[in-house]
Amino acid sequence: MRKTIFAKIALVAAVLTIGLAGFLFSSKSEMQSANKMKTSEKIFDGESEVARYKNWTKVNDEPQIMWAEVAAMCRMPTEKELEDDIHNNKYINVYVNQAGAGEMMTKKKPLFPQGTVIVKEKLSTPDSKTPELLTVMIKRNKGFNSENGDWEYMTLNGEATKVTARGKLTSCQSCHAVDKPTDYVSRKYLPDEVWKKLK
Repeated sequence: MRKTIFAKIALVAAVLTIGLAGFLFSSKSEMQSANKMKTSEKIFDGESEVARYKNWTKVNDEPQIMWAEVAAMCRMPTEKELEDDIHNNKYINVYVNQAGAGEMMTKKKPLFPQGTVIVKEKLSTPDSKTPELLTVMIKRNKGFNSENGDWEYMTLNGEATKVTARGKLTSCQSCHAVDKPTDYVSRKYLPDEVWKKLK
């Protein structure tokens, strides 16, 4: 009788030990996955990766004009801007990080890899030294946003120190939808000599 009781106690202890080990292993795996996700998010937090965009490949030689209708889509104008006439045309410079430079500068139909970051400076005049704001495209993992090429969109202040909006921004997605054949990236700003060499 006593042997039977001890056997049952031993069995219950074994089951609890296995269950606890499984729980700890599962929790550790989930924790590692979460940490990996946090690490990948930090790469594109807008204050580290994007802040260094001036060291990337500059796509256009000279600032390109950005018509007022398009410029207004990048964000909602403030009351002051409406008073100052938001319809004045703006100018842009575009930069791409190393991950996406090859597709941007050499392919007729690019397919940008995960980790590509494209930054567009919005300038008030062609010779402006400080952008009014930055708009950013970040190529995320497959399945992040399948209907829109898995791109995340982000806007920052001109100094790249403050993210003002990010995510699957509807206004950005609707504007870039027409560029689906080139992976949702418009490259009208590419210099003529680059256009001619695209393969």
